[in-house]
Formats: sequence, structure tokens, C-alpha cells
Amino acid sequence: MYKTVIFDYGNTLCEMGCLINSLMAVLDSQYAEQVGKQIEKQIHELYIPDQVEQPEWIEIWDKAFKEYDLVFDKSVGLRHLNHFVDSGRLYKYSIPLLEALSNQGTKLTLLSNVTGSSEVFQRDITARGLSKYFDSIIWSSEIGFRKPSRQAFEVALNSTDSSALTSIMVGDSEVADIYGAKSVGLSTMLISERNSIKSEATFVVNRNEVQERLIRLTNI
Repeated sequence: MYKTVIFDYGNTLCEMGCLINSLMAVLDSQYAEQVGKQIEKQIHELYIPDQVEQPEWIEIWDKAFKEYDLVFDKSVGLRHLNHFVDSGRLYKYSIPLLEALSNQGTKLTLLSNVTGSSEVFQRDITARGLSKYFDSIIWSSEIGFRKPSRQAFEVALNSTDSSALTSIMVGDSEVADIYGAKSVGLSTMLISERNSIKSEATFVVNRNEVQERLIRLTNI
């Protein structure tokens, strides 16, 4: 049924860490927790239906630091981001699912919103053994567009010469992944921790069902 699967990364394939805890681990300041909360708040505010552009991460960090009269240095930001990605963990299904899809010839794309250096996140997926399964890897910080913008999904489809009619977006965010993908005619799969949830996704599954459902939908 589907020839291409577009995956989100954070909290879809990898359970992410906590930006606040990571900043507290690398920043020697009494205001580390408050600054971390400011950074997290600014990123959270990007998850709205009409968000298109990906802001520069350094500007977000700098603004949060200035709130507490702290001088921001890029090296601190990179240590923060590296600690953040390193504190995440893959879901048990992630590698078996990607391997099974790859082996049957399904095209795989990673399309992820990242407010941070793409090199940090690329290092992370390479170290975790994921990058080899993807035909294309797209970070919002590299292309300048965020999900749910049409532009981000069009870049993803074009990267593997895929049709929206035979592609499915898999993610955990109703706004970024489901709303955005629908705008370009993609089918969608929402991964939810809740047993009952209102969603416009084509499919709603819990984590225990992801591998079985996707294999069934792509085994053509």
C-alpha cells in the first residue's frame, strides 16, 4: 500500500531527554534550571499550525541566557545539545522496524524538527546505528523549514522522488506530523501513549503496535 515511510525522530524513534536537566548538568550557574525552562518554552511555542520557518537555535539560547544576565557562548550550547541527545534512548522497536522496512525495499526518510546544530543530531543517529537505514535525512535546521509547513514535507517527498499518494508520515505530534502531512496529501500514523485520543491521523497506534501495523501497510 505504501512505498515510502517518513519518520519523525524525537519521541517517535527515540525517547528524548530533558533540555532543562541537560543544561543543569553542563552549566555552572544558579540560574541553569530557569534558563533551561526558557529554552524549552521557546521551542514549545514553535509547535503551532502556522509555523513555517525554523529559527536559529543560537538566537533562542542567547535570548534565554540574557533573561538572567548571563553571557551565552556557543560552546556551552553545543555541550548542552550533546548532553541532551546522549540522554535519550531508542525505543525497542526502532531498529527492528527500520531493518524490516529497509529489507523489503520500502523507501525511508527521516524528517525531524530540531532547534539546534544538525551535526549534533546527525552524530546521534549515526552513533545509535539508525542513519544507515534512511534513504534521506532531513533536519529542519538545515532546510530552514519546520513541520507542519508544506515546504518541509515537500522537501521530504522530493528527496526520494516519492508520491504523497504512496507515502505515510509516522510521528507523535498531532500538530507537526499529522496536521502538516495532511496538508500535502500524505497518509498519517500517530503514535500515542494514550488508549483513546482524538486525532485526524489515518491510523492511531500505540508503541506495541507500530512495527506490526507498518509492516502490514508497506508489504506490497
